[in-house]
Amino acid sequence: MSRARRPPHPDRVRHIICLGWLFFSAPAAAQDFVAHQRLVGVIEPVGAEHMLALGVRAPLGDPDELLFTGAHAEAGLVSYTSPIYTRNGGYLQLSPLAFLVLRAELRHAQMWSIGMPGAGYFPVGQDEPEGGEASGWEAHVSAIVQGLVPLGDTRLLLWNQLAFEGITLGPAEAYFSPRHDATLTRRDAVLANTAMLMWELDLAADLHLRLGAYSDLAWIASSERLAHQVGPVAMLLFDAPDPHVSAVLPFIRGGVYTDGPRSGGFTMLLGLMVDYR
Repeated sequence: MSRARRPPHPDRVRHIICLGWLFFSAPAAAQDFVAHQRLVGVIEPVGAEHMLALGVRAPLGDPDELLFTGAHAEAGLVSYTSPIYTRNGGYLQLSPLAFLVLRAELRHAQMWSIGMPGAGYFPVGQDEPEGGEASGWEAHVSAIVQGLVPLGDTRLLLWNQLAFEGITLGPAEAYFSPRHDATLTRRDAVLANTAMLMWELDLAADLHLRLGAYSDLAWIASSERLAHQVGPVAMLLFDAPDPHVSAVLPFIRGGVYTDGPRSGGFTMLLGLMVDYR
């Protein structure tokens, strides 16, 4: 005869419920409405993108513990828009510890053409000089490992993101993706890793300069194509310039392709990130 199961302790039940409930069960004072904005422009290949995320964030762990500094759970809506596409959906972000950030996104994608070569949806093997339109879905998961090492009055910052993206887009068997600067199949996957090592010094109490180097690696599953670029990066961090703005971060990076179709070529990216609270 089997033993009757003991009902789980209420505290245990509260810890195994889904993260979505966390935002509504947490005290109102512990919840923050947040927004994140990013604008980037790229030279070689030429492109631009605006990202906007609106969400609700709840802290995790003891904020007085170093290991839980900035630990949080966050969920909301996200949109990526460029002159030739829009990708909109929802996201869930979990940072259980100060050095780890996990994120998942599910997005609907829409692409159109603007009458320029390569700017839009261009199926491979089809004679459509003006391009066409396509829609589909994208699933994205990523993990960020980050750290900070004090060096006197300065700091050494380490940041690494590993991301996987599954993409289904359009009716054609293959097409050129300007965002990935590569040919993708209708159902494809991209694995990418971006690493940065930066030295941070204080220009003022709320102004910090970051200088360092980056490495960006991308692998396309269908073609097994590998693309890699490496170069210097510079950032300027304005810390809490306004009661409703937690950070403003203009940045620039320029590098060379060491592998892939553009091997030996130069690339540059300029951007601005703003976090609201």
